[in-house]
Amino acid sequence: MPFCPQCGVDNPESARFCDQCGAALIPVAAKPAAAAPQPATMPPAPAAPVAAGPTRCPQCGASVIPGEAFCDTCGAPLSAPARAVAAAPAPAPAAAPSIPAQPVYPPPQPAVAASMPGSPAPAPAPPPMALPRMMLAPGRLVVVATGTQIPLPASGEAIIGRADPVSQFTPDVDLTPLGALEQGVGRRHARLFIQGGRVLIEDLDSTNGTQVNGQRLAPRQPRPLDNGDTIQFGRLALQFL
Repeated sequence: MPFCPQCGVDNPESARFCDQCGAALIPVAAKPAAAAPQPATMPPAPAAPVAAGPTRCPQCGASVIPGEAFCDTCGAPLSAPARAVAAAPAPAPAAAPSIPAQPVYPPPQPAVAASMPGSPAPAPAPPPMALPRMMLAPGRLVVVATGTQIPLPASGEAIIGRADPVSQFTPDVDLTPLGALEQGVGRRHARLFIQGGRVLIEDLDSTNGTQVNGQRLAPRQPRPLDNGDTIQFGRLALQFL
């Protein structure tokens, strides 16, 4: 028979929880009870009326035997209906302070100067100034007769002439492949250099001289070059671009 480990009361075989204290029952073998002597003169006491109780557990809804104190399924007390403990409502979050709507203004429009009748139209903006040159490149020399292009070095100065294998001299711009010796080009014929952001040419006391646009240059007297100028070293004509 189920035996209550807490209060020691025996319970019916179908009970899972103690009718006395509600503890979970442990099934044990029933002990043989000694027959108690019954008095011959005393009549048996009338059985106390069993109070009618609920037929279903108010907590789990399982069928129960009337008169039991606890549910055999969940152990809830049957004397009084189980009361569900209502959870305390969570505090409502504090409402954020309302911010009044800000007025929306249209974007500022560019101011247009009102022109007076008969007033002259505003002058157009001047074009941006070209940056001063720092190197001879990407400038080049183009042979007028053949159109052969000769690039200028990426530096601020270059010697123009022809190579001399005897002295092992090679100028920065070598005109030897163009027939420089037959055209009267010297080894150190002229010099191109940058000054004040412009390209200048200087004759280096050459024998056959240097001309720009048909005008012979005085030795050691630099002259600025413009895009498209024709330079003649001896009889070899080239164009500066």
